[in-house]
Amino acid sequence: NQVEGAWNIDGKGLSVADVATYKPNVDVKDYRKQVGVTKSDIEKAIQDTDTKYYPKGRGIDFYHRYPEDLELFHATGFNALRLSIAWTRIFPTGEEFEPNQAGLDYYKAMFNKMHELGIEPIVTLSHYEMPLALASKYNGWENRKVIDLFVRFCKVCFETYKNDVKYWLTFNEIDSVTRHPFTSAGIIPDQTDNLLQAEYQAFHHQFVASALVTKSCHEVIPGSQVGCMLTKLTDYPNSSDPRDVLASFNKNTMNYFPADVQVFGEYPPLVLNYFKKQKIHIDMTASDLEILKENTVDFVTFSYYMSLVSSYDENNLTLT
Repeated sequence: NQVEGAWNIDGKGLSVADVATYKPNVDVKDYRKQVGVTKSDIEKAIQDTDTKYYPKGRGIDFYHRYPEDLELFHATGFNALRLSIAWTRIFPTGEEFEPNQAGLDYYKAMFNKMHELGIEPIVTLSHYEMPLALASKYNGWENRKVIDLFVRFCKVCFETYKNDVKYWLTFNEIDSVTRHPFTSAGIIPDQTDNLLQAEYQAFHHQFVASALVTKSCHEVIPGSQVGCMLTKLTDYPNSSDPRDVLASFNKNTMNYFPADVQVFGEYPPLVLNYFKKQKIHIDMTASDLEILKENTVDFVTFSYYMSLVSSYDENNLTLT
């Protein structure tokens, strides 16, 4: 969603990325509040065909420029490229029974070009671009119904590109659900009574979907590998004060736990205790837990942005 553009070309449907607005001068301390989205914001965005304030609708036009861009990439000496398949290019609303052939053909041609240049594709299946229709109808990943729709999309990708792609990632920076719930999980904050509850329910549904997709990929593409993806935000205590150390430990625990679930196949006890303290009840079946345990990922990937510092008293911290 950051590169393709062509948001309304060749049968592509609207995604949550296509209605994400440009937000200048975001205050880091107030980030969560400022990146919220309402139903009226979405309705306004749908009516606006100008991408000036919706930059991901145009991206860098990789959709049209990928041959020359890949040539330049190859010329630098890189031999692997991480990219994503847009769900809405294959299933515009997420609920179609037949995939959009133009979307399938586009990625096929792109993978052919990559292999021609000796570039190994590492493909993300969900990168902040779920169908907007599913966000509007089901409040995104808060609803269990989205699991089956995502698994169907992924299976089509595996069957179509089984000779083209060996390495797959399920969800980009899956830990981001609590930082930007709309783009990461399709949750519209003003459509839920308890945002924190909705976020962690969405987490759980994505964990189950990741496990099912991992199982499907291994079945369809022998020798394939499926990984998870995390935002690497290592946190350090502001001082040796045990309270600062605990604050830092707690933040790291919550950052790492989405990878823990996908790697070890179970929730860490500290996270379950957090749910209990916050009165968060996750709709979690015995079948879910079995699926998680039996279908763990093959590898872990992450994006490293920065290191952070925590204190039990945030007034002790200075933004630099």
